[in-house]
Amino acid sequence: MDTDPISDLPLTHPDAMARIDALAELGLNSGADEAAIRNAFRTRLKEAHPDLNGGTDLLLRRIILARDLLMSESRRTAEKTRWLQDFAANDHDRDGALLLNITLQQAIYGGEVVESVPALEISTVDEPLTSLTDMKRLRILLPAGLRDGDKLRLTVFGAARPEQLFRIHVVTEANAHIDGDDIHVTANVEARIYFAGGRAVIATPHGPREVDIARGQTSVVLPGLGLPATGRYGRGDLHLTLKPAGAARKPWTEARDEFRRKWAC
Repeated sequence: MDTDPISDLPLTHPDAMARIDALAELGLNSGADEAAIRNAFRTRLKEAHPDLNGGTDLLLRRIILARDLLMSESRRTAEKTRWLQDFAANDHDRDGALLLNITLQQAIYGGEVVESVPALEISTVDEPLTSLTDMKRLRILLPAGLRDGDKLRLTVFGAARPEQLFRIHVVTEANAHIDGDDIHVTANVEARIYFAGGRAVIATPHGPREVDIARGQTSVVLPGLGLPATGRYGRGDLHLTLKPAGAARKPWTEARDEFRRKWAC
């Protein structure tokens, strides 16, 4: 498995600005969060914009640079905090697995994710580290058919710890959940079809599907469209719970776009 250093920005920009200067430029204290940074940026932008209050291009660039520097640092800090919290949660997990969040699409089809992990876990023996919170990016190839709670063991070539264990957590949309090998989805159906019966196009984790609905039918099972079979698991089904909606029947193109928004992110 390949590893790349995380793309951390330095605390100083080549053009000039250290963190303390950025805070002063936006009138912030050292504990400012992302919301405070955004609010301060908007305020200073109005004060310094050349077209509004006689500001200069140089001042405007300084304000934008200060915002960018502080926002990138804030996001890196949040990322490191999340991993430290996961370490604490895993204190009682003897195998030391790290949490890896994946989408329902990735659970079904597999794919590649890039995850930031503590550098201490995947660094080479002789690699100098300056902090326990240093991070690196790890490209992870996911097999198809992962289940929530699965353990994924990866080989990290050249690392002091050559095997890294991840605990899978499948993150689903609000209208979907996983039960064993099966996927359950609540789907809106045009009210006319829901009450009188007919053919509806429904967005599913596998893409748009045309489904024949009988009058008064409230649920549909699509065999084999749950999580795929693997060496450990059987093939699941897709359970659709139908709800009436007032919108007109969706064309294929619209159903396809809805599928991409919901499932393929």
